[in-house]
Amino acid sequence: MAFNILIPELNNKPKNSKDAIINILTIEWPLTLKQIYHKIKKHYNYSSSYQSVYKGVKELTKLKVLKSKDKKYEINVQWIKQLQSFTDIIETNYYAKDKIRNISGVKDSKQGEDIIILNFETLFDAEKYLYYFIKNELTKKSNQTICYEINYEWKRLFYLRAEYNYIKKLLNKGHKIYFLCSGNSDIEKESKEFYQSLGAKFKLTNKKLTNDLLVFNNFFIQIFIPGEINKQIKKSLKKKDTIELLQKALEKKSSIKVIINKDPTLANEIQKQIIKQF
Repeated sequence: MAFNILIPELNNKPKNSKDAIINILTIEWPLTLKQIYHKIKKHYNYSSSYQSVYKGVKELTKLKVLKSKDKKYEINVQWIKQLQSFTDIIETNYYAKDKIRNISGVKDSKQGEDIIILNFETLFDAEKYLYYFIKNELTKKSNQTICYEINYEWKRLFYLRAEYNYIKKLLNKGHKIYFLCSGNSDIEKESKEFYQSLGAKFKLTNKKLTNDLLVFNNFFIQIFIPGEINKQIKKSLKKKDTIELLQKALEKKSSIKVIINKDPTLANEIQKQIIKQF
């Protein structure tokens, strides 16, 4: 069953009783049946009968969209979370699969049975794609190991709340996360504390990488960032200049190549090599 859930506005008339009930309960709760009915009539000048509203409330309660206590009703928060999860899965599935062809920032791509090669215009474009790709794969599974081996860590500066929620969600599904980072700026030291406080493993090393690595599930992913971009990232992080980092590195037009290999044996071996360093 589908509902048109709209933010209630004056003179914005819902299409049916169930929509009206949900809309009213998004701005005021808990309410009795009579209160819901009178508020719908007043707020939307709605013509539905009391019987129609009564039937709608009972059906929504049976579907666990609403919950009741002491004959008063409110929206079930668990239903909202399920709805958010459902739309999130749709978004990640469509983005990760369709955007291989249409994603903004992709200059060209090649795809075989076990390999995808993507060439992005900016590092931001590449990171955005990888975020949705990983999310699409790991929301279906639990108890996986995710390993990063990266030159520099800057994501926390721009995605603090999103990164916090993302990492917590992965950890809550039983995933283990390891970061190896060769950067040594104050920002990266703070990032280490940030990720460790959430429960991820994070280690700063002196190892210089020719490319960044990401390994999880059966995927071994290489991100090739041009040397001048990496130099600018290092310089901007050291200066703590986020605007310069954004303009001269992350959004600078370049060629960021991402190679996604689906190879369980290779992925497992690389994971072992990264985890050994902790």
